[in-house]
Amino acid sequence: MEKENTNSREEDAGPVEPAPGEADLQAPAQEPESPPAELPLAGPSEPKQKSFVQKGWPWLAAVLISLLAGAALVFVLLYLPANASLRQARADLDGTRGALTTAETKTAELEESLTGTTAELESAQAELRSAELKLSLSRLQANIGYARLALLSKDILTARQELSDADANLAELSLLLDDSDTSSALADRLKTIRASLTSDPSKALDEMRTLGENLARLENR
Repeated sequence: MEKENTNSREEDAGPVEPAPGEADLQAPAQEPESPPAELPLAGPSEPKQKSFVQKGWPWLAAVLISLLAGAALVFVLLYLPANASLRQARADLDGTRGALTTAETKTAELEESLTGTTAELESAQAELRSAELKLSLSRLQANIGYARLALLSKDILTARQELSDADANLAELSLLLDDSDTSSALADRLKTIRASLTSDPSKALDEMRTLGENLARLENR
């Protein structure tokens, strides 16, 4: 009972502070503070899932590079040769146009020269036709003149020969005259002369004189 009372009094009195010097002896030695425990390292974080653009970017870059490479190949292999061919074609076309212009100029000159030559040829043909016409007229006039002289001298044989030659020369003259009426009139008069040569020499002489005058008019027209 006394011990219990004693203990209760001690508890009521509160803790007894140790005397100086005892505290050091009674207090247990404090252990040095240990360093704070290191936190466990976090494990490797899971990679974030890439977006659609990030995934497609390499493919897009590859496509763009392929397109650029293709465009470069097209430029080098197709465009440059085609451009060179086009330039050459244009140069050839310019040369052809120049040659065509020169040819057209020469053609115009030749046509002008041909026109002049044609005119000269027509003039020469007209002169030739006129000369042939005069020659045929001169021959026919000579035939009629010799036949008239032969008839005056009573040389009927020579007169007939001259009139026969006159027929041939009149046929040639008719081709040059290109006048059927005149040719027909001359042929009728020559036929009358031949028919009257022996039966009516005077009439034959008159017809010869008239035929000579007709031929002279043809020569002067």
